[in-house]
Amino acid sequence: MDIISNETDRLEIKVMESADIEEARRLHNDDSTLSWLTHQQHVTEEEQKLWFASISISKTSRRYVARLKSDREFIGVFRIDGIDQCNRNALVGADVVGSKRRLGYATEMFNYFLGYLFNQCGMHRLALKTMENNEAGKTLYKKLGFVEEGRERQAILRNGQFWDLVNMSILESEWRK
Repeated sequence: MDIISNETDRLEIKVMESADIEEARRLHNDDSTLSWLTHQQHVTEEEQKLWFASISISKTSRRYVARLKSDREFIGVFRIDGIDQCNRNALVGADVVGSKRRLGYATEMFNYFLGYLFNQCGMHRLALKTMENNEAGKTLYKKLGFVEEGRERQAILRNGQFWDLVNMSILESEWRK
């Protein structure tokens, strides 16, 4: 399930390497990113190094980095977790640098990985979770063909308010339409 390097119209996509982990850590620790993640914990440099060492050898998780082809500027990270080769399922997600949001990069990353995971990796079902108030994310996921499967009621606490966690998925047959 590893790609060495590939690209879209604007992006170079490659497996995350140790040279990428500080930019990925800064993206993760940005409050505008953390506010949408299920675990709102800042990560230290040492924690990031330990995490990278474990994810680099994981059989169930992968991380990829997207950079602009024009100048190699860091755009974001694509996550694949819960890889289940037997049942051909995985969880997916993307984080984009704050100043680069709403410019179509998440769409470009998702389109690339949906094709990669369904065509090259033989996945049958890809799933994700998002907060009910993540309107931009839900709009993107629906545009890509993800459908809501259910909710984890009041599972996320943000600013003193509980929010549902929305479970969405797309099947290979739906993606091919």
